[in-house]
Amino acid sequence: MKVWMWIREGGVVMYPILLSSVVALAIFLERLYSLRRSKVIPHGFVQELEAFKERGGEREALLSLCERYDSALARVIKAGVERISYGLAEVAHAVEGMGQHEAALLSTNLRMMGVISNLAPMLGLLGTVLGMIHAFSVIARAGTGRPELIASGISEALLTTAAGLIVAIPTLAGYHYLKGKIDRYVVEMEEVALSFLEGLAGADRE
Repeated sequence: MKVWMWIREGGVVMYPILLSSVVALAIFLERLYSLRRSKVIPHGFVQELEAFKERGGEREALLSLCERYDSALARVIKAGVERISYGLAEVAHAVEGMGQHEAALLSTNLRMMGVISNLAPMLGLLGTVLGMIHAFSVIARAGTGRPELIASGISEALLTTAAGLIVAIPTLAGYHYLKGKIDRYVVEMEEVALSFLEGLAGADRE
């Protein structure tokens, strides 16, 4: 009830700030769920790659394995396998290109979190400016003989700044946490893919 009272006292600007917080939280939870290691770099797929490297096999079987797992790592491996006959330079280029593509897919909606982390404090500042205008209009009408009215107006004006920062700070922290997680995944995928495909190409040459 107290939070709802603060929202009402903060004025109309509090509502877009509240909406921004809901959107940011929804994006964070959705990306956190989508960026589980089991969906990006499945342990079972990595084990099957190691087994495939040891026993050997046809490329068609490897492509079928990649399609069966349908994960970010599997798509990176598949892109390299399809270019393996053109040499390791082409394989590396394909792996890097697909890695960047997967990074873009994994970063879906993250830009919105970045926008919210910058927009929320600006909305808070706007609310504060509007609140201060209202407070000074009260002073103009009632004079300075009633300091409680002035203090109340300024307090209400500062609520929006506090609310904007409360939304922006965890949103920015969540954005950088997810961005760092994606960057680590991309580096790991490229390392695993290149190591496996170099071994595969070496086995083909033998």
